[in-house]
Amino acid sequence: MSLLVANRITRSFGADTVLASVSFRLGWGEKLGLVGRNGSGKTTLLRILTGQLELDSGSVTYARGIRFGYLRQEQMVEHGWTVFHEAQDAFAPVLAMERRLRELEIAMASSSRESQLQSTLDEYGLLHERFEAMGGYESLRDIRIVLKRLGFGDADMDKATARLSGGEKTRLALAKLLLSAPDVLLLDEPTNHLDLEATEWLEGFLRGFGGAVLLVSHDRTFLDAVVSRVAEIEAATLTVFHGNFTSYWTQRQERRLRQAEVHEREQAEIGRLEDFWRRNKAGQNRNLAWSRLKMAERLRAASGGRPVEEKGLKVALREKVRSGNEVVIADRLTKRFGERTLFEDVSFLVTRGMRIGVVGPNGAGKSTLVRILVGREPASGGSARLGANVTTGYFAQEASDLDLDASVIESIAAVSEMKPGEARNYLARFLFTGDDVFRQVAELSGGEKNRLVLAQLVLARPNLLVLDEPTNHLDIDARSALVAMLKEYDGTVLLVSHDRYLLDEVTTHTLEVRERGAEVVEGSYTAYRRLRAAVPAPEADAAGAAVRRTRPRDANPLTAGMNSHQLARARRKAGQQVEQTERQVSDLEDWIRRIEESLSAPLPGEDVVRLSRDYERAQQDLHEAMRAWEEALEYAEAIGASA
Repeated sequence: MSLLVANRITRSFGADTVLASVSFRLGWGEKLGLVGRNGSGKTTLLRILTGQLELDSGSVTYARGIRFGYLRQEQMVEHGWTVFHEAQDAFAPVLAMERRLRELEIAMASSSRESQLQSTLDEYGLLHERFEAMGGYESLRDIRIVLKRLGFGDADMDKATARLSGGEKTRLALAKLLLSAPDVLLLDEPTNHLDLEATEWLEGFLRGFGGAVLLVSHDRTFLDAVVSRVAEIEAATLTVFHGNFTSYWTQRQERRLRQAEVHEREQAEIGRLEDFWRRNKAGQNRNLAWSRLKMAERLRAASGGRPVEEKGLKVALREKVRSGNEVVIADRLTKRFGERTLFEDVSFLVTRGMRIGVVGPNGAGKSTLVRILVGREPASGGSARLGANVTTGYFAQEASDLDLDASVIESIAAVSEMKPGEARNYLARFLFTGDDVFRQVAELSGGEKNRLVLAQLVLARPNLLVLDEPTNHLDIDARSALVAMLKEYDGTVLLVSHDRYLLDEVTTHTLEVRERGAEVVEGSYTAYRRLRAAVPAPEADAAGAAVRRTRPRDANPLTAGMNSHQLARARRKAGQQVEQTERQVSDLEDWIRRIEESLSAPLPGEDVVRLSRDYERAQQDLHEAMRAWEEALEYAEAIGASA
């Protein structure tokens, strides 16, 4: 059953078409990731789906009785209540649904009129289907635990919402959205302002969520953990890829490589046809020559121009001078704000070449600690100093060190003596082109500000790079470029981040900042998590247990209730399904090989454009067939079939 159907949605702003004939469906339990470059139209699509923005053409349809919930990037909590009362009020729809189910059960038991009974049965069936599909909302029963999982402590429960920071309001809005129990979740960057622990809890919740999810995120680890399909918006069109983010990224790279190869073949064919026309347009074969020219023109028109070009950051960072072996020395550091102690007696040594990821709960003091280390903030006790020949490049959270009154090109002139032409060429590597270089910094988006700070750091060539949440506002392509830059960087890195992919790809050590202390452990974030998981944990709370609930080890839910005859028949059918899907995969692979042979050496007059389109369709069919084969094989193995 489709809960949400988007059919041929088109939306333009003036002459700029943002969405062109966008279509997709979402059913029970489906999780769809929505990706694309900043400004590609992701938030526009969500606003259309929620009725906040009109579409030019097309339609949006929700199934009867279905409720959606929308988490915007910027949330405001309006009620003058406490945090707990806000969350408690949001849970009211679940309680109301339960009460209505009880009322309908009583009505069905006492109803004597057939027409009235049928109406009651219809309402009860629809409501009960929703309630059961959502698992009865078991994982949300303890409101306080949901709030704690999203970063609110005991002392925050009675905190007035008017006193919340922007990040706290966003986290409370997310808690309210989950507690309000919509059937369709539309989430725009839900991990913004969440620490790693809260992000991982949200992953578990969404994986077990029985409704549908449309998720906009630039966090590839989060997408990998949650979604089963990825929809990419590019050049106003939407393309759906099956699988998680990693599968999508592989398919995307393969598709673009194939598009480039097909484009080259098309251009070669056009050149061959035009060359024949030039050599024969006035001779005996002039009629044939002119027909070849028309064929070349048709091929050029059908090819649609050049394939999509990668417009990612072109960034490389090298240290100017080599530092001494001891880079940062922290000795019994303590930081207090009034009566509150963030951390105390913290000591560690950072040596040349170390790449340290700084992690910990929101409010633990990660940003404060790195500010002390680079001399931006005083310690309450102890000392922090830099070693010999250490030059520091500091990326402040939200790019707060930028001069908002300066222009982009003036910001580069402040750290370099480049001539204007050189500066413009340099800024183009960070996607500032044309008149962009004259824009005032205050007018830039968050992602543009981050790119400008990176441009300044690359010019400074420090040997100690201190980055505080550098991926905020960056899209996936920009984050990938940042990962590549940091992996090649030859200096020392201190990296505060909630991006687990970035931490795992870049860091070699992890500095955990926790209540009243901090500790450096060897290994990236994943290694650190494994180390922490090996330590016995306290008894799981109700919310976590509900998300992770499992059956007894000796119970197989796929075969429960089957007798020996039914089990044998199920295993036989499962084996046949594996064989059938294997044949489909093999047939498609043969078809693709034949198309590739034709594309590599097309016969005269062969329709290269049609072959290219057949190849694209065959690739998509192959991915779907592979997914079906994997599912069939997994099921067969799960019930003990011999595939």
